[in-house]
Amino acid sequence: MSLGFTNPKFSQSLSFRRKKAWEFSFPNVKHAGISRCICPKAVLTIEAAVVLPFFVCFIVFILYFFRILQVQAAVSQALQYAGRRTAVEYCGSVEKNSEADPFSKEQESGWKSDGVGLVKAEVFFLRQLKKQKCPTQYIRYGTAGINLLQSDFSGNYVELKAVYRMKFPIALFGDIQYRMVQESKGRKWTGYQTGQDQEENDTWLYYTAHGTVYHATRSCTHLDLSIHGIPYAQLGSSRNKSGGKYHKCEKCTKGALGQSMVYITDYGDRWHSSLSCSGLKRSIYMIRKTKATDKRMCKKCGS
Repeated sequence: MSLGFTNPKFSQSLSFRRKKAWEFSFPNVKHAGISRCICPKAVLTIEAAVVLPFFVCFIVFILYFFRILQVQAAVSQALQYAGRRTAVEYCGSVEKNSEADPFSKEQESGWKSDGVGLVKAEVFFLRQLKKQKCPTQYIRYGTAGINLLQSDFSGNYVELKAVYRMKFPIALFGDIQYRMVQESKGRKWTGYQTGQDQEENDTWLYYTAHGTVYHATRSCTHLDLSIHGIPYAQLGSSRNKSGGKYHKCEKCTKGALGQSMVYITDYGDRWHSSLSCSGLKRSIYMIRKTKATDKRMCKKCGS
């Protein structure tokens, strides 16, 4: 005979509370009785197991992006260093053959075809890349995967081009690679000759900050001013080389009275009371003819 007893009302109340707790925790899940129970902690574990790998991949991708920037910065600095050193080495090779023309096509083609420039550039490039502590493990095949074969040493410039592939550190989505191309250009240390560095049919033009025309030569009379000082009393009878009279300058003659000496130019039409007047100064700038499109040519030297 059992001494214990079960209160039917208490059991029904307990079952009712379990049912309500189920419906509150899982409102969209149909249950088949109070005896079947799902633990919320197990559900969170399953969700974490599904979401965590994607979260880790996202973090790795963000860190990988900064690694790409680090590699690009190191390669760029190494290219610039190698370009400068190669340009200086070219200067040394020209000095050894000083009797020959340093700008001859034969020497330029030999410099390129023999591969001397490429070999020296690669040595300087790899040395500087190691000094920069570049993370080459993210580059396919490491430093051996950086290709400088597309570099050009002809003409007056050293043009280095580095081609390599970046690899993704996690092969979750397959073998993902990115092709990277970086360039550096510098002039050879071979000196300067008149007419050199001019592209075909592309010469230099000259202009001033507030001028309205381009000049074909720096010796144009509008740029190369011939300044003369004359007594103020002779100003009325003086004429420029074009036959015109001189009028007072609006910039420097305001309030200038009793001047004993004034300043004029050969082709100008203004007289000045001071040599420091901005009308007597010329800040000359240079521009390629192919890019000079917003001004007309000077009538004196542009023809």
